[in-house]
Amino acid sequence: MKGPLSNNKALITGAAGGIGLMAARALAQTGCGLYVVGQKFANIYQVANDLRSTYAVETELHMGNPANPVDAEAIGMACADADIFISCTGNLPKGTLEDIEDARWRKSWEAAVFAPINMAREMIGHMEDEGNGLIVFVIDTPAKTDPDDICASASGAVLKTMVEGLGQDLAKGVRIIGLLTGRTVDAAQLSEALTRLALEPQHFPTGSLITAGEILDILNKDDDQDEQKENA
Repeated sequence: MKGPLSNNKALITGAAGGIGLMAARALAQTGCGLYVVGQKFANIYQVANDLRSTYAVETELHMGNPANPVDAEAIGMACADADIFISCTGNLPKGTLEDIEDARWRKSWEAAVFAPINMAREMIGHMEDEGNGLIVFVIDTPAKTDPDDICASASGAVLKTMVEGLGQDLAKGVRIIGLLTGRTVDAAQLSEALTRLALEPQHFPTGSLITAGEILDILNKDDDQDEQKENA
């Protein structure tokens, strides 16, 4: 499939379902080649086949757990030519500190916190070597710290800090953006926002923390201003 990103490749973790699958489908519609990552072979194999048959884009599947540094390194090496990396891992339980036992907390943070950190470490090196790249952390956290959703609130704070901190230190040409869900996902809006972000990353400073709605508002406003200039 030919499209505006036909010459690009995107690495998407957590692509077997949920937000990761939304992201893969959204970028496939632009013609972008895909590296899709999952932990269960049957699930990620089916996703890769569906993407190839539906969108006619080059799709390569990779098995592994990015929370494991060895797996993260292997995935990063295999997908070193990716121009875009979108981290969509994590399934964070809701509840208070007393509600969430240690095992659930640790397991959720492995996926939601350590996986994106490990993969960012790998992909930043490759992208800085090329002098170009976009990293997007999809951060599933409440809009404000919520003691009744403390696990996601805390993990969100960590990832926000990572985005802002890394944004101050990346080589020119490489951007990192934190896409905040607010713990609610409008599939159509999120897909459109990820597509527009991949197509027009230059509109957003590296280290930005932003929602899907804000991405679309900014880009639509810019489109209107450009149209007004053309008609002036």
